[in-house]
Amino acid sequence: MENTRSQSVLRHPLGAVGGAILIAGSLLFFILLLIDITGGASENPYRSLVTFVIAPVVTLIGFTLFLISIWIQVRRARKKGEKFQFSLTFDSNDPHYLRNIGLFLGIVGVLVILVIYSGTRAYEATDSIAFCGETCHEVMSPQFVTYHNSAHARVPCVECHIGPGASFYVKSKIDGIRQLFATAMNTFERPIQTPVYSLRPAQETCEGCHWPQQFYGEKMVTHTYYRTDEDNSPWTIKMLVKIGGGNPRTGKLEGIHWHMLGSTVEYVATDPKRENIDWVRVIHPNNDTIIYHDPENEPINLDDPNIEIRTFDCMDCHNRPSHSFEPPAKSLNLALSTRRISPELKSIREIGLELLNGAYQTKDEARDSITSKLVAFYEKDYPELASEKREYIIQAVKSLYTIYEQNFFPEMKTDYRVRENNLSHFVNDGCFRCHDGVMKNQYGVVLSAECTTCHLIVSQGPSENVDELENNLGGLYFQHPEDIDGAWEEMKCTECHTPESGY
Repeated sequence: MENTRSQSVLRHPLGAVGGAILIAGSLLFFILLLIDITGGASENPYRSLVTFVIAPVVTLIGFTLFLISIWIQVRRARKKGEKFQFSLTFDSNDPHYLRNIGLFLGIVGVLVILVIYSGTRAYEATDSIAFCGETCHEVMSPQFVTYHNSAHARVPCVECHIGPGASFYVKSKIDGIRQLFATAMNTFERPIQTPVYSLRPAQETCEGCHWPQQFYGEKMVTHTYYRTDEDNSPWTIKMLVKIGGGNPRTGKLEGIHWHMLGSTVEYVATDPKRENIDWVRVIHPNNDTIIYHDPENEPINLDDPNIEIRTFDCMDCHNRPSHSFEPPAKSLNLALSTRRISPELKSIREIGLELLNGAYQTKDEARDSITSKLVAFYEKDYPELASEKREYIIQAVKSLYTIYEQNFFPEMKTDYRVRENNLSHFVNDGCFRCHDGVMKNQYGVVLSAECTTCHLIVSQGPSENVDELENNLGGLYFQHPEDIDGAWEEMKCTECHTPESGY
């Protein structure tokens, strides 16, 4: 017959450790729960991660260890033919028991301090931009750098990538587990594939700050370009961009942001990056439907389960609102106009474009190559400049590498060539993905590719000074900086200004 004797559950060291973790985890949970209840609505979507996932996991680990200690003691007792009746009694005459009680109390004290401190600090850390951008340094470096150079540099990453609400929080956590394993096992893709299909709809994030109903009228913009000739000749274009949208004064839906108001615009892309579009449907408020498609291609089979009909939203044009990888020509134009690179350096735009587009394995290699090749170029082709304008060349080296450092990430094989920007039609098709002048609707009307659909040129010409150019608010006929005999009227800009060249 088995002997039954009473024994404390804390007699085994593992029970003491498990009990300590259990108490510390429970205490952490209730403290964070109290913060969550009294703090009201939080803008930090990671709050729930710490409060309702991490703290309970700590508690569960402690409870599991506690159960394991009981199992070990029962197993040992059965081997001896004994039977335990566990209790929480205090046995002051057993030195072994007192030692474990001391261990238990000591661990509880230490863990309570550590878990509460680390838990609350983790709670704060998950709200930081550094958490998103620097935790996985190599993977996130391109996004982190370009984010800090964007118009959204003061908007926390989680505001757009997760936002409020439980559904996308859960989706982001599930996807985060996948990303964690890919990073730990070094199996992540280089470059990371885009677009990100798991993002919540733009209307739930972008429109929290940007209200399409209040976009209306025109916006005046000025662009100064520099040609790839020896003198880096300037060419300036000033235009009225028809921002449009919903004009609250007239009630009209007009301009570019018309796409987001009134009618529903849908499209089908034939590639994963949504760059090739062959089918567009516009559903007006009165349910009139107009469908545009390329008459030279096979009709889209809408019953095919692999076909996605996507509703047009902000991200279809503003697809890189916080992570823009600028093509080298755009960065060079800005550097020349602000004199961070001097236009007095002969052919600097041409050689700069070539050096920025060079094939490099690392940023260190890029820096060394840009430095040596630029200096060698002027010493060979323009020795007088190399001697007289030495400081200009040194400054150009620094500026070129800054451009490279902010837009090119060879370790991740990431730059403007794999990060398409659809906001215009320079280097990438952008607007011309739909407005290609080819797709027709059922009435034979072509989807317009006319320049004046989106903007009017009010000044243009070979000068950095707009006041020296011809001006006409009614609009000027576009004049190409180079004499290409009107070829621009028959072809898309990107047939010359290719993604490969960045020009």
